[in-house]
Amino acid sequence: MSNASKVLLLEDNASSRLIVSKALERKGIEVVLTSTLEEVRQCFGDSSIKLFLLDVHLPDGMSDELIPEIRQLYPMAPILMITAEYDTAHMAQLFDAGVKDFIQKPILPLLLSNKVQSFLDWSEVEQALFRANENYLSIMQEKEQEEELAFFVYDHILNTHSYQIEGVNVATLSSGRFCGDILISAKSPNGNLIIMLGDATGHGMAAALTIYPMVVTFHAMVKKGLSTGAILCELSDKHAETVPSNRFFACILIEISLSKNTISIWNGGMPNVLIFDKKQNLIDKIPAKNMAIGILPTNDINTKFETFSLDSIEYISFFSDGLIENKMNESAMLNFNEAYSIIAEFPDDPAYTITRMHAMEADLTVSHDDMTLCSLNLEVLKKELSDKPLPKQSPKGNFSFNFELNGDALLNENLTLKLIELLETYGFSQSFCQKVFTVLTELLVNSVDHGILNVDSSLKKTDFISYLDHRTAAINQLSNQQNITVSVRWDSQQKALLLTVSDSGSGYQMEKEITASNDQTYGRGLSIINTLCNDFTYDHNTNTTHTTLRY
Repeated sequence: MSNASKVLLLEDNASSRLIVSKALERKGIEVVLTSTLEEVRQCFGDSSIKLFLLDVHLPDGMSDELIPEIRQLYPMAPILMITAEYDTAHMAQLFDAGVKDFIQKPILPLLLSNKVQSFLDWSEVEQALFRANENYLSIMQEKEQEEELAFFVYDHILNTHSYQIEGVNVATLSSGRFCGDILISAKSPNGNLIIMLGDATGHGMAAALTIYPMVVTFHAMVKKGLSTGAILCELSDKHAETVPSNRFFACILIEISLSKNTISIWNGGMPNVLIFDKKQNLIDKIPAKNMAIGILPTNDINTKFETFSLDSIEYISFFSDGLIENKMNESAMLNFNEAYSIIAEFPDDPAYTITRMHAMEADLTVSHDDMTLCSLNLEVLKKELSDKPLPKQSPKGNFSFNFELNGDALLNENLTLKLIELLETYGFSQSFCQKVFTVLTELLVNSVDHGILNVDSSLKKTDFISYLDHRTAAINQLSNQQNITVSVRWDSQQKALLLTVSDSGSGYQMEKEITASNDQTYGRGLSIINTLCNDFTYDHNTNTTHTTLRY
């Protein structure tokens, strides 16, 4: 993502703003913070904003009304909505208006930041293709320049959108500068490897143009963690949107899952997928039981994959039809079984097999079809995919921080961020620091809003303006006699971080907070803390909360 890219966050709740902005900043994403519709409109001149992250309900209205303005001013910027609602009709309306996805409350920082990063990456690719297309149109009159630009984009996409891993061996012999075959792979968030071999209708640039949207869509959908069936549907939808109806995309999709010890295969309009055992014997052939993408409407596509155990399989070979069609063997046309036998001789050396098959072309004076052969060495792949993270090292030694906040110092929103940065210097993992950030933020918000300011959080739902008025009035009455004390202590022997927060106010009703129903937009802070912490107690006599997070 470009360093100049920004995400605009519209969120009226200070705690949520901190949680979201911190999660995004950890990804290196710059965040523009707003809390009202008017503040968003004041930012509309900033062309570096690449994504909008909007809360649905705001003090001055619904963020729905911003969507048409954003679509006009930032036509390629994804819009994500933050909501605690489950109103499917409303969500459907927002999707129709141009919203790309929803973030459900309560917010999970790591999931949110990964989703935002995924949409930023997708948006950047879309914009890159859009810019490339604009350049392409501007030089169409010059054929040589046109081809150079198209090939640059084509080559860039192929080289930057494939996950390189040992055990995936591929060889391609193109009939020209542009190839109508594509082999691309990507690793999904769950650790599965997903591979696609595609063969577009036609040859040269016309076939390559069909490939562009397929590659970008495949990469974006795998990165978002979609299932292989959902990826197929997205490919079909993208094909229908961008490719002429007389051009199709035959493809093979393969998913390797170590957690399930399976390999799943979908064949749409391609030659048989060959499965070999540990002695290189051909034990199964997976024929094309599905049509190529672009022939059937998306709703009619069969997304069922054929699944096999990894235990008895050594190699998988799959290829485009150019590899085995129109080949001669001793003055006779090579049949498929003979071709399979040739592939089986050296299943781990696709380059040798392609060279050999090319030499058997029926007419070497005529341009051959594009050829691609991919071989999966499953023993190697299983080792590559089974890389486990190093054991988590606990910080050595003990430490503790104790500090007191008085008066206006209670309103320092950057306090938790700086404390987390300090914890990071001791070697705590990112996920643990995110958990600490969430817990400490909620503890401080409860102590300030309910303990010191004594604001009734139920007003957030019944009368939000009154809630803001009460809070502002209470802030104006803050004195240096009002305080919060915070203690952070690390016990290396117990591998536990102990957080203690107490206030000089009237405290709050913990039982009421924890049992608040999930359909409320308030009162869930302590429920989150109770879930994240290993131990959680509240002393009503001293207005002190004690929490323990084990590492």
